[in-house]
Amino acid sequence: MNMQSPPANPDVKLSTKERLAFSVGDLYGGGAQSLVATVYLVFLVMNGLSATAAGTIIMIAKIWDAVTDPLMGIISDNTRSKWGRRKPYLFVGGFCIIVSFGFLFLPLHAMQSQVFKYFIYLLAYLFYNTVSTMIMVPYSSFATEMTSNYYEKNKMNTMRLIFSMASGAVSAGVPIVLLERLNKGEMPVQTFSLIMILGFGIFYSVPLIITAIVCQERLPIPEEKLKFSFANFIKPLKLRAFVYLLLMYLFAFSCMDIISANLVWFVSYGLNVESYSSFILLAIIMVSYAAMIPFHNKLMKRDVAKPLLFRAGIPLYIIGIIMLGLYPASFNDYLILPICVIIGIGMSGCQLLPWFIFPDVVDLGELKFGSRNTGSFSGLMTFTRKTTVAVAIAISGLILDLSGFVKPTTDYVTGLVTSYDQPASAVLGLRMVIVVPIVLFLIAAFIAAKKLTLNAKRSVLIGKLIADPAMVDTMSEDDRTEYEAIKEELF
Repeated sequence: MNMQSPPANPDVKLSTKERLAFSVGDLYGGGAQSLVATVYLVFLVMNGLSATAAGTIIMIAKIWDAVTDPLMGIISDNTRSKWGRRKPYLFVGGFCIIVSFGFLFLPLHAMQSQVFKYFIYLLAYLFYNTVSTMIMVPYSSFATEMTSNYYEKNKMNTMRLIFSMASGAVSAGVPIVLLERLNKGEMPVQTFSLIMILGFGIFYSVPLIITAIVCQERLPIPEEKLKFSFANFIKPLKLRAFVYLLLMYLFAFSCMDIISANLVWFVSYGLNVESYSSFILLAIIMVSYAAMIPFHNKLMKRDVAKPLLFRAGIPLYIIGIIMLGLYPASFNDYLILPICVIIGIGMSGCQLLPWFIFPDVVDLGELKFGSRNTGSFSGLMTFTRKTTVAVAIAISGLILDLSGFVKPTTDYVTGLVTSYDQPASAVLGLRMVIVVPIVLFLIAAFIAAKKLTLNAKRSVLIGKLIADPAMVDTMSEDDRTEYEAIKEELF
């Protein structure tokens, strides 16, 4: 890895090479959680666990995450090496990804003991989460420390999110096609596992190693290290703006994960679609919100408030979800497609904006606390992202089992799956899991975004105050009024 010391100028404009090298690292961040949300519930059920048992595996792992994510933030903040604070973890973590996937996707359908099987998958998911934490917390912090320039960070995050969304599309779309083949008995579980482990493991690991080698940390590293304490774990939660951002992120991404986790069975049993793969619906949703990137980017360049862009499409999102959830089975397969366009356009702000807002909130935290402990903030953000997967799988698993869902069975020898017709109660459960939690979560996300009163003018002022704290005594009357409003509304 490059041993060069960080350049003195933190306000540097990044080269295209460095922006690109950083952005490809988010193939893992944008893809792995989408893959797990799409695949893991179905994978565990097809290996013999109940949907509820699968959900509890994810929820137990979140207790572990509640410790490791903030802890990794503190560890990363306190790291002092000739490579920087973040790069070593990305480099090592890149090599650990394939190993974690190897445990995560072990085909255990032939194992007779349900208890033993349950604990193997639980330990596998705990290990996967540990590797994910080691990577994602430093990576998220890295994004705020390559440059302090407000507009340069927006450029970098735009490129990053393009790669993130592309990876999310591949990581959800390809497994959906494979799951459909699995569900129809056209592919053995062993082949599916091999593709997940080697195919996606390499797809995620190589870009992260490139990020660690090429990119540079530039913001000054605080001399004083943080002490390992619960107070430091939760310190970012003392910033009101950060709490609003966490709620926005949690509720918005839980909605997408609920869609991904249930799409294969919802399309097959709830809508009875026969004309095309459920991948088509997901692809239309993702292409529709990806098409909104230039629109959002243009508005950000015109200094339109990012929280406003986040919530602007939520009403349309809600309308689309209700239409999809109530769509009559076997009515007309192709009239579903424009509904997916509505959902994609509506969700665009929710999916795109949180990581654009994150650096601005970290700046606000530095202004309030007097130190830039980005790892603590990104630790809680990473925990929130993984929690969305847990929420999606737990809700989905519980509702499916309560509604009488008949789980598929997998042949011990061949690894081929046999699926069964579902009772009306299970079909209703699949519809309700798509509509009810998503509508409630979107309303909560809208309220949180409404309270986050950050805009470009305030972010620029915050940056100036961080660079020159003495400015607080000499600022203009307008700036002083704005500063007092920031403290009252966002501190």
